[in-house]
Amino acid sequence: MARVGEEQPGEGEFEGAVESEAMRAVQDFDGYLLSTNGAYEAVLGWSLDELSTVPFWELVHPEDQDRMMEDREQLLLQGPGRMVADRVRMLCRDGTHRLIRWDLWANAEEERIYLAGADVSDEESFVTDKRFLVGSWDWDVSRDHATWSDGMFEIYGLPRMPGHSLDIALQRLHEDDRLAIAAKVRQALSTGEPYTATHRIVRPDGAIRWLYSAGRVYSGAGEPQRMRGLTWDITDRWHSDTAR
Repeated sequence: MARVGEEQPGEGEFEGAVESEAMRAVQDFDGYLLSTNGAYEAVLGWSLDELSTVPFWELVHPEDQDRMMEDREQLLLQGPGRMVADRVRMLCRDGTHRLIRWDLWANAEEERIYLAGADVSDEESFVTDKRFLVGSWDWDVSRDHATWSDGMFEIYGLPRMPGHSLDIALQRLHEDDRLAIAAKVRQALSTGEPYTATHRIVRPDGAIRWLYSAGRVYSGAGEPQRMRGLTWDITDRWHSDTAR
């Protein structure tokens, strides 16, 4: 990845600097997406509501994350500028990956990073894994009402339903992980800090699966209102890592 020039565009210059069909997004310095365009959502399949629940790098392929983070830190440390030709595999909502070439601009005054991307999956060969199981979730805290994407029901091995309480998920937790996960949820709700957790579930067929979840709390009037995020089935990766 190369750093070019000393431009520090605002949103207006950014919009005019990239091709109209490019994937475009704006993120804060913590990595959370603030806006995307239609091309971004069309290529990856995620809505902005889903994308904004986790830092940008959570959707980068695990083998590309370290490099992406190093390049991002370089951008922030070296000051305003542009990095070009960063190619990473991005997770789509259906669990597949697309190879995206990113240009990134940082604006220190706004504390924003502007991204322009192009899907080059059909132009370049790239190595990817089999389809990931991934899903999104939205928990209305005050009503204790959770909404899951189809991917979540596939992960848990449960029939699809329009909505349910948090207990549906908690009941499937491995008994050795229940107290730890309950504590992590309480901590996120009380502090507003990002939620991350790795834990096991027991599916209705008895299979034990390892999951990784990441999300954030949305508050109103000083009280937590919603907790939203994404969950991955990382069973194969977990067993591969622990076997080393």
